[in-house]
Amino acid sequence: MHLLLTRPEGRNETLRQALAERGVASSICPMVAIEALTPPPAPFSGAVGAFFVSRTAVALADKALGGRWPELPCFAVGVGTAEALANCGVEALYPAEDQQTSEGVLALSQLKALREGPFVIVRGEGGRETLAESLSQRGFQIRPWILYRRVPPKLDGATLVQGWHRDGVDAILATSGEILENLFSLLPLAQHAWLRQCHWLVPVERVAQLARQRGCQHVTVLGGAGDDAILGCIGKLTHYGEHPQGS
Repeated sequence: MHLLLTRPEGRNETLRQALAERGVASSICPMVAIEALTPPPAPFSGAVGAFFVSRTAVALADKALGGRWPELPCFAVGVGTAEALANCGVEALYPAEDQQTSEGVLALSQLKALREGPFVIVRGEGGRETLAESLSQRGFQIRPWILYRRVPPKLDGATLVQGWHRDGVDAILATSGEILENLFSLLPLAQHAWLRQCHWLVPVERVAQLARQRGCQHVTVLGGAGDDAILGCIGKLTHYGEHPQGS
């Protein structure tokens, strides 16, 4: 296996090193670029809780807050985001490794126990609305704090794919549907057959469905987007030759 790592810049190097230690070759090419926005005033006053969708959200929130974090229950989508909050001195609650999605956060008993009131979601532009919609239905008043936007990378897809062919890339990590779509948009149409032949590693079934709609036949659901989920799955793939959740 030669795995293409496509997470945003700065999110791939540690994973690449861990893969190398396990004898798995990888290449890095971020398929989403992050643009920080001018932060609006922080909406934490009177809030009963806050949810952070990513490590990027945490980093930009910390910058906007000047390190002065409010004291309120904080929730993270997964262990990576929780670790970023911990580095800021904030303890966060997050779902188990195989449930690190919006649905997993909604199922947390600590979130279910919160009293109704203003609830802050720290995020980028766009993205899923599942958590906001569900909390609104529970009686919470959602306060989005939008700190960044995700944009397609400005890259030469024809040149990139030639290098991937030379390197023997045969598997692609796509931790969001946006990354998957950006790859198909970036590469020439003549290379879409190669994309469909690659082994796609995706975090949840929702992204797997998008891959299958694109004609990808070999898709494995990781159960999460963090390094632990990725490495655990790849360990099974390289040891047993196939993951039980693959298709």
